[in-house]
Amino acid sequence: MTSHPTSGGSLIVTRLAWIAVAILTALLTLGTLITTYRVGMVDPIWPTEPWFLLNNWHEPSAGYLIEHIHRVAGYLAGLAILATVLAAWHKAPIFVGWIPLLLISVGIAISMTSIDRIKARVDPIGAVNLSSLYGGLALASLSFLVVLSGWFMRADGSDTGRYTRLAALLAYGAVIVQGLLGGLRVYLNALMGDTLATIHGGFGQCVMALATTTAVLASLNHYQFAEQVTAKRMTRFLGFLLIAVLMQLAWAVVVRHQGSGWAQRLHVLFAVLISGGLGMAAVMAREEGARHLRPMIMSLTAVLLVQVTLGVEAWMGKFGTGMPVAPEARTAMEALLRTSHSLIGALFLSMAASAWVRSLLPAIVPSNCHKTTNSHAITEGAFQ
Repeated sequence: MTSHPTSGGSLIVTRLAWIAVAILTALLTLGTLITTYRVGMVDPIWPTEPWFLLNNWHEPSAGYLIEHIHRVAGYLAGLAILATVLAAWHKAPIFVGWIPLLLISVGIAISMTSIDRIKARVDPIGAVNLSSLYGGLALASLSFLVVLSGWFMRADGSDTGRYTRLAALLAYGAVIVQGLLGGLRVYLNALMGDTLATIHGGFGQCVMALATTTAVLASLNHYQFAEQVTAKRMTRFLGFLLIAVLMQLAWAVVVRHQGSGWAQRLHVLFAVLISGGLGMAAVMAREEGARHLRPMIMSLTAVLLVQVTLGVEAWMGKFGTGMPVAPEARTAMEALLRTSHSLIGALFLSMAASAWVRSLLPAIVPSNCHKTTNSHAITEGAFQ
């Protein structure tokens, strides 16, 4: 199989998208370690500058360093996704593309500077300048809607790569929401407890899935596709499977952060349902029009086997020892199992989302058939 670049811009988008995925992987790893060791509140002050650690490196707590490196990684992930979305939208008119995209970041910056961090130590609510907060959020929201409206009105520059631009835009919005959730999880901990931490933990995996989908779509822009479409039954089935994986994520974060019994039961039940669903998908992938999805289905199956094994061991270490449940990991092995289980779960969600998106497209035309087979690159018409 040989790649066929459609444009230099497309290659740049692809590289930036995968760089963003790599940074998000590091960010997610740090986030899972923070939850594993329960060190998310070692510094209750938020927001902090990316260079904050340069002036506070003397802090002896390992948890403090992990938390602040996590915050720096969040800034880097946001910049990487911003670069991706700017590159993806470079052909769009400037008043639909770059200007509102940059204004989104300006609005978020305004809202983040609305907090008086000194006053926040004693009065978190009174420390917020509401005019700056709401004004910044309004600017960011309206700018996002301008870009999204431009996509729906087909004012985004070209038919090729339209869905890559949409995915990049959604990933950009999602990483901003995730950053705000992370900050509010710290800032409002005394008022809301671990509720925001639970939401923050789950939504981070959704951001990862969106970023991975963007990278996959950008990569697929370099290939030509056959006229024969994927079997619609397979596409619908993978869509339902993705919904089941998202619901499984919801139960997982509740188990990880709160240990609720009802969530544990649903987590086990959905593991069984997803395992059976993948088995059915493997059978359906043998049908005409779906065979090009077999490698992805087999990869998902392999990852699921590892994930279930890690899940059993992580559950036994936390709930099955006969001792009182400890929210934080007590040994290095417990930490490794819990963190690995969370990360492999994020990988599985990203792969499931990518498989569903891939099922919307037909098989790739082999390189030696390009001159004899009717084919087309990813345009809106390539999707069913």
